[in-house]
Amino acid sequence: MATIRIDSVRCLRPQDVVGEDETKLYIQGLQVWDGKMGRGETLNPNLTRQFSNTVLVELKEQNGNNNEKSLGRWTLPSTPTANGNAPLTATSSGYHYEVYYDVF
Repeated sequence: MATIRIDSVRCLRPQDVVGEDETKLYIQGLQVWDGKMGRGETLNPNLTRQFSNTVLVELKEQNGNNNEKSLGRWTLPSTPTANGNAPLTATSSGYHYEVYYDVF
């Protein structure tokens, strides 16, 4: 059994042009965290979940009409991460997020 720990979520550029993004993290299809974020903000979910083989992590943003837009989706193996591993990056012309995590 492996464990994923989500340490922090960093917003370099929000999806919303005005106001804050309503970000949500999903692990294996279940919402495990949400938070409002603006440019330059970092929030610390500090959550852990156990999994076998692979784990699906998804970052979403809820827009004004209560629909959710997927900003990034990653399938991670159960292989332990090295110290200082690269964050999961969700980016497009309209947003840029980094999700810092460890697998152990």
